[in-house]
Amino acid sequence: MNMKLKFLLAGFCIGIAELLPGISGATVALMFGIYKKLIECISKLKNLDLLVPLFLGMAVSVFGFSNLINFLFLSYTNLFELFIGILMIFYGAYLFFTNIQKSKRKDLFLFLLFFVLSVGAGIAIGDLSGIDASVGNFSLVVYGFIAFSFLLVPGISGSAFLLAIGIYPLIIGSVADLNLSILFPFAIGMLFSLVAMPHLIERLLLKFDKYIYVIFAGFILGAGSSII
Repeated sequence: MNMKLKFLLAGFCIGIAELLPGISGATVALMFGIYKKLIECISKLKNLDLLVPLFLGMAVSVFGFSNLINFLFLSYTNLFELFIGILMIFYGAYLFFTNIQKSKRKDLFLFLLFFVLSVGAGIAIGDLSGIDASVGNFSLVVYGFIAFSFLLVPGISGSAFLLAIGIYPLIIGSVADLNLSILFPFAIGMLFSLVAMPHLIERLLLKFDKYIYVIFAGFILGAGSSII
């Protein structure tokens, strides 16, 4: 498949994923096989022509389907969560076994340890509750930074985080209504994350790629389990 077409389709699905509390956009990027390339594009400002179809696909799905996704999610919440949870569990298991098959016997203990810890972290983050989130300009910047950072880390959903702290309806409603007083500070936080996080992730992938993918697998499986 042409790389630009792959980025366009991935962007469309990432946009839909970010509207749904549960699946991370980075998980979708992994599924489409563009994750490492995407992080490289953002961190090194390289092959930026690939980001155009990606963001175009995301914009089409976010602004074109936010009302529909919001309606379907509210009307069929349990079905949405069951489907997303099962998909993430199976993909997390697939990613884990794919990477562990390539590992050396001496690395097996560390792989299993990182996997178990990341599964626990994925479940814990997915089960966040009882947080009384304030809504002000600074808070929205922080929420935007965290939510976009979760978009870059497979398994942890930015939308699930927003739902857990109680501001998901506010954000998706603001997208649907183009409420710039909410969206602008939130977008500033997302921009800070876009500048800082890809560099960190790329460095980790260069040095510890096998371990990082096993951790991603744990995050995905744990987050999927918490949804169900």
